[in-house]
Amino acid sequence: MSSGSISKAARRLGLTQPAVSSAIANLESDMGFMLFKRNHYGTEMTIEAKTFSEGVERALKALSNLEELAENLKNGRVGKLQIGCMPGLATLAPRIVAGFMRNNPDVKLSLQTFPSRKVEEWVAGGHFDLGIVEKPQAKNELEIFPYSFRMFCALPPGSPLADKKEITIEDLEGRPIITLGDAHQSTMQLRSLAYKHNCSLNVVAETQLFPSAMALVNEGVGYALIDPVTAMEYGKRNDNTVVLRPFTPQVEFEVAIILPKFHLVSRLCHQFQTALKEEFDQMATSFSTERFER
Repeated sequence: MSSGSISKAARRLGLTQPAVSSAIANLESDMGFMLFKRNHYGTEMTIEAKTFSEGVERALKALSNLEELAENLKNGRVGKLQIGCMPGLATLAPRIVAGFMRNNPDVKLSLQTFPSRKVEEWVAGGHFDLGIVEKPQAKNELEIFPYSFRMFCALPPGSPLADKKEITIEDLEGRPIITLGDAHQSTMQLRSLAYKHNCSLNVVAETQLFPSAMALVNEGVGYALIDPVTAMEYGKRNDNTVVLRPFTPQVEFEVAIILPKFHLVSRLCHQFQTALKEEFDQMATSFSTERFER
């Protein structure tokens, strides 16, 4: 059909003309109708052959699409991801996700924000493909990839500590402090430091999220240890008056990328995990030297 004659088709295929004629005859026998008729001008396609050729074109195009789909699946460039993220990184995750989707436009994605324990449960149960949580204890149901970020001390407006390059646990003794509750990792580390250095903590407010703690500091309620992601995002606000300084001894904000151990993980999920790891590695390097000077 595309060559215009049996002899030209034979040359394109590297076959003899009788071999092509035999192939056509066999196909006509299988189909039950003629595909080509000879006339004074050469070989002419029948009406049935023209209709059938349209179906062949669609089938070849579909096959080509399947090959492309298989290639994209192999390289993790297509499919759907279900991701669960802890509230503390809910401002960062959309930026990472958006960058991944720009590089992989055929990806469909669901990003849900839940407390870390809920995300852990849903990843373990296969309801989420991947989770971003506060670092959990070792669990048989999860593959855990931990990361640590140094926390900063947020100083309220007009604080007499603003001239210091670093804030120590002794500097906070007797000053109003905002924490994330007794069970939070940052609060436990802070209390452990206070006990070790024989300092008392004057906790005047508790909240569940770092952005809330940052807002309270901004309102002059007290001091707080803040994770670097919140510090970076809150620092972009026009109404921000908080001063941030490195805190010593170092207190770390520990997070983890988690995958299910007993459920199949797609190539796409592994591809996203790689992109997420690169972002976290870059952040860890950046935050380790960032001073958030004002």
